[in-house]
Amino acid sequence: SEFYACPVCGFTVPELEPRLFSFNAPFGSCPDCDGLGMKNEVDPDLVIPDDSKTLREGAIVAWNPISSNYYPTMLECACRDFGIDMDTPWADLPEEHKNLILNGSGKREFHFHYVGDFGNVSDKDMVFPGIINNINRRFRETSSDYTREYLRGYMTELTCTTCHGYRLNDQALSVKIDGKHIGEFSNFAIGAGLDFLGQLILTPNDERIARPIVKEIKDRLSFLKNVGLDYLTLSRASGTLSGGESQRIRLATQIGSNLSGVLYILDEPSIGLHQRDNDRLIESLQKMRDLGNTLIVVEHDEDT
Repeated sequence: SEFYACPVCGFTVPELEPRLFSFNAPFGSCPDCDGLGMKNEVDPDLVIPDDSKTLREGAIVAWNPISSNYYPTMLECACRDFGIDMDTPWADLPEEHKNLILNGSGKREFHFHYVGDFGNVSDKDMVFPGIINNINRRFRETSSDYTREYLRGYMTELTCTTCHGYRLNDQALSVKIDGKHIGEFSNFAIGAGLDFLGQLILTPNDERIARPIVKEIKDRLSFLKNVGLDYLTLSRASGTLSGGESQRIRLATQIGSNLSGVLYILDEPSIGLHQRDNDRLIESLQKMRDLGNTLIVVEHDEDT
């Protein structure tokens, strides 16, 4: 075999290479959420916002007639054949009936008869797809931006249940060092990540291979720690960072690049920092200066 494989379940892991651990590459990303870690899932509370209404009164707003009676007719035919009362408030319907309407009838069929506005006729036995499955299918298959945005209004962004928010596929997440896969390491705070690497015990052969990589990771995490960001996690979304945090991340990146002959203008780099972190920030700025750079700092904190 060309891959590592489990002889019992057949699970395989390809040759380990960098792209396997990148959620930006199809080779490593979760196939269900495309490496986003989140998925748009239909929210029943958005589909049926008022559970005091009956089905006949339009409780299912996603299927209310706008330009066509196709889906309302489908619902009426299904309720007729499955014995669901369309005049009972949604809140009072049996759970079995609610589940059928939301998730479909499985293999049970009903007779669907529909005459379109232009005389086209549908007359067939079919399974009821369910509101949730129908919205998911239309959202997935439509090429219309308008339709996609309309259907998105009935969805909530939730953590992907396949990768649990780690954004990688099962093969990537099955590779572990000291019991942790790359997704779990990314959820460590930077300070905790440094502690994990400091306590890492490897075999002599693995240590020789990993030494330069571990050193590089430690250096980069230390730069972030030294500018007062040891509480952040590597998986933190950039859009949730404050202006001060973003600036200090860029500062740490510049420190790690070892560039010289550069003029840096910093606007209140200590903003949001605890007093105890100011000394480490100043040391980092002095390190940039000592590399042969010029720094102009705009600061309102006299101690800094």
